[in-house]
Amino acid sequence: MIDSFSIRVRNRHIFTIPVFAMSIFLAAIFIASCGDEGDITEDTTGMTDVLQPTTTPPETPPPPAEEPVVEEPVVVGVSFKDDIQPILAERCAIPGCHAAPGVAGLDLSKYDTFKKGGNTGPAFAAGDGKGSLVVKRIDGGGMPPGGPPLDGDQIQLFIDWINEGADNN
Repeated sequence: MIDSFSIRVRNRHIFTIPVFAMSIFLAAIFIASCGDEGDITEDTTGMTDVLQPTTTPPETPPPPAEEPVVEEPVVVGVSFKDDIQPILAERCAIPGCHAAPGVAGLDLSKYDTFKKGGNTGPAFAAGDGKGSLVVKRIDGGGMPPGGPPLDGDQIQLFIDWINEGADNN
């Protein structure tokens, strides 16, 4: 078995290296030279194509745009306070007519007494604008007496308000 190498130059013995030491030395040189990317001098620009796909994967489509929420407009119906009460106060609920105690027991100065009606019954039935007594009286029935009749828009406000439920709004 060989247990050492002798290095001789021109038949002169310079030194002897044990086989074990020489194998460790050669193994170290081999390991150091493997995987060292700094020593590569060749063009490696095309090598990434091997590692990366050559086509880009399709992009996932964005989620569909949500349709904007269209809010229904708030329908502001006819208001007793803003639309009906001013007409009553100006044309009907005046002293000597339908203010407390009121002709025929009908007081039109407040919602509660208007809703209650007078001696002839309720002035209106919620939901029945054209059939209500108040509409029959202001639409060609002689009310208000001694002055110009209510115009068509004002009469329509009463009809619409009663048809919408005749609320105290």
